[in-house]
Amino acid sequence: MSTSRLLCCATVGILLASATPASGEEPPTWLAMGEWLAQDVKAAPAEDTPPADEGEYAPYERRRGPAYPGDFFHSLGRDAKEFLPMLWDDTKATATDPFSLVCLGLAGATGIALSGGNGNDQVQRHVERHGGQLSKFWDQVGDIGGNPGTHFGVAGAMYILSQLHGDTKTYEVSKTMLSALAINGMATMALKVASRTESPNGDEFGWPSGHTSSTFCLATVVHEAYGPWVGIPAFAFAAFVGYERIDARNHDFSDVISGALIGIAVGHAVSQNHMPKILGMDVVPYTDARRGGLGLALVKQW
Repeated sequence: MSTSRLLCCATVGILLASATPASGEEPPTWLAMGEWLAQDVKAAPAEDTPPADEGEYAPYERRRGPAYPGDFFHSLGRDAKEFLPMLWDDTKATATDPFSLVCLGLAGATGIALSGGNGNDQVQRHVERHGGQLSKFWDQVGDIGGNPGTHFGVAGAMYILSQLHGDTKTYEVSKTMLSALAINGMATMALKVASRTESPNGDEFGWPSGHTSSTFCLATVVHEAYGPWVGIPAFAFAAFVGYERIDARNHDFSDVISGALIGIAVGHAVSQNHMPKILGMDVVPYTDARRGGLGLALVKQW
């Protein structure tokens, strides 16, 4: 995605012109006042700052990028300490996000409807009648590419490389992936244990499909982070993984549909929860030449 600057919350209602300068001093210009405020916001000390020997630090929810830029192992240790609190915060966000709740509800309803009706049986008879449509090679592509372990490996590699190259965007996306994949994995396993439905290959933990939910979760995160040019191919591969699960008779149709909805729900909620916060934006002067308005604005660069 190309770098752009988003200008929001244009006039904040602070009338700096009414400020009374000290005796003998020139009234501050809008530009100077705006720069002073921006510097003041950036310099404001974070709460619960650790001892000075740990260097400057801001908690994960109030920063963009590693805790200690250029110090991989120190940042890794801080991220390890923050991972469980971040995971809990993202879990709460998933449980309260309206779109995610709709997807989770549809996942349960679809699973019940297809299992209780003849949807799964019709798909199974079709596959048995026509045989496996995918070659052994493509089965392996779907099996390995859709494996949650592969997805964690991709997120871990992005995390390491982003710190080595000083790539803040990739660093934040990798943390979002790790959190979303962990929550998705725990939710999927909990539902498997609770439902204990048998899959076509005899596995007693069929519903929902873990490969499908994890792949759709990953696709949702990259779509919301990088846009459709990356997201659409990711969703296309996720759909392929779901098809491969059915074609290889590893899962029923209901397992795949519900898994996809669960992955989308978790990926969306965690991505939204990791979006830059308002307090993370810079304060800059704002001028509307057409209407003659002056004020302050919040700016964030992606």
